[in-house]
Amino acid sequence: MNKLTKNLILIFSFLLLNSTAFCYVLTMDSINNEIKQKIQSELDFKDYRIKITGIPQEKIITLDNQKPRIEIKNDNKGFETNSYRRVIVKDSKNNIVKTFAINVQILVYKDVLVAKTPINYDSSIDSTNTIIEKREVSRYLDKIIETTPKNVNATRNYQKGSLILSNGIKQKPLIDKNSTIDIVFLSSKGLKITLQGKALKEGGLGETIQVRTNKYNKVYSAKVSSYNQATVRI
Repeated sequence: MNKLTKNLILIFSFLLLNSTAFCYVLTMDSINNEIKQKIQSELDFKDYRIKITGIPQEKIITLDNQKPRIEIKNDNKGFETNSYRRVIVKDSKNNIVKTFAINVQILVYKDVLVAKTPINYDSSIDSTNTIIEKREVSRYLDKIIETTPKNVNATRNYQKGSLILSNGIKQKPLIDKNSTIDIVFLSSKGLKITLQGKALKEGGLGETIQVRTNKYNKVYSAKVSSYNQATVRI
């Protein structure tokens, strides 16, 4: 290697070192980690996984040596398990260095109610046929059940291992249709009269049903107040 070549290499190395000293380099991993931290600050879950795709593989280099600012724009409000977001990288002078779109997938895990055995429609749901297990529930966050409910029936068929969701259960009726019940007539002054009658419809606690008295054969709207008892306000 001749002297001229050596000098050219030294000059090139000097220029390269000086140029990188006045810039900031963002790698794919550093961008991914910073975006994850920003998304994590928005979440209120204990157990979750975040997967981000779409981050450029090439390095992003700014023209100064200060760390760039990463902004994430999301037009959708509220939690979404899958969402597209726009990332904007700006230098210290607020100049846009790079923009790109990413896909963010958030998987949330919770201990929830699961069918331990097959459960048929209108069958009882209780501790004998359910179990609490950790499951990925990102799509059902507003419907999951985290404790074993009492006095409920299934409103659909459940296979073994299925999630039990709040829209798939109903309270067991305290009064069955055509059953003999106590109809309590309660006045605003505290007067209370109880007559036997018949339920014309099934009902759960707090539901209003039609009832008929045996003595007067009259139909009333009554609120289910306990097992085989409904109250009529007079």
